Amino acid sequence: MLQYLRLHHLKLTAPFAKVKTNESALGLLGWSDFQLVLAICDAGSVAHARRVLGWTHSTLLRRLDAIENRLCTRLFERARAGYTLTLAGAEIVQAARQFAPLAKAAERVASGQDLQPSGDVRVSVASVVLDHLLPPLLRAFNAEWPAVRIEFVASRERTRLRGCDADVAIRIADQVPDWLVGRRLANLQFKVYGLRDGQQAEQPTRQSVTLCAAADLRAERRWIGLQRDARDLKFDRWLATHVDDDRVVLRVDDFSHALVMLRAGLGIALLPAFLEASVPELLPLTPPVAELQTPIWLVTHPELKNTARVRVMMQAFGPALTARIDAAQQQQPQIRLSQCPARTAR
Repeated sequence: MLQYLRLHHLKLTAPFAKVKTNESALGLLGWSDFQLVLAICDAGSVAHARRVLGWTHSTLLRRLDAIENRLCTRLFERARAGYTLTLAGAEIVQAARQFAPLAKAAERVASGQDLQPSGDVRVSVASVVLDHLLPPLLRAFNAEWPAVRIEFVASRERTRLRGCDADVAIRIADQVPDWLVGRRLANLQFKVYGLRDGQQAEQPTRQSVTLCAAADLRAERRWIGLQRDARDLKFDRWLATHVDDDRVVLRVDDFSHALVMLRAGLGIALLPAFLEASVPELLPLTPPVAELQTPIWLVTHPELKNTARVRVMMQAFGPALTARIDAAQQQQPQIRLSQCPARTAR
């Protein structure tokens, strides 16, 4: 689009002092120069234009003189009755009027104030949240904002916001950096789970469940663990502390893969409690592990918070995700606490 206009074609209308300048800047005007000339034209004089622009009379005159000296041509005929455009001045004003709406539209898009949000939003999220909490939210969001495309990055690593990694993050963490903008959505609960038999899976909420203390499950031989050397997340550290290495039959890199292995009957696993609502065959073996309760956050970079596509995504996902998590974690079967047997689940 038009950024600068070359004005070599303008004829000289009066002698001007030769101005020293580098070759690349010769004959170029910045957009602010076009705005100044347009303001004087619309106001009819420097005296009136200065009130519109908020400048002093002398400053405005110096700016106009500098523009005319750069072009080596006069843009206005000055008279007592006011300022009248020359042919060269008319060229500048015509270009300014054509470019003004384009400049305003560009400012709206750049500042996120465009009225119809569109474009891509890259979201970092744990795969277990993406698989089990987000699909219904995405259907509603796509119906309301079809021009906003969401690209998910599922990773256990903390991606950088406003790099090339992500625009928005849905994070499971005790804290997020203070400089990020967003909100805490809910507190996630975590339990150790086994697998129900077929009849129990059909009507899980009507079954009475025997729960154990996590320490009582140390003797359970079939554990699905997380990565052996991972210590970045407290879930990794908890499993390393509470589960002996010789009790781990296999290891995976995230909760989604642990769920897949559990459903295949390979062992018991630590999982988020919201999974009970969407996976009826899960059998809770422990109450929520108190020290593992963890907030889930929806955050973005401060520079992106007013970008329209990011703003509507956060406004839509925040309350909806909170309600979905709360509802999922409240769907708990009837339980009874008792001595945990040596082997409680397959």
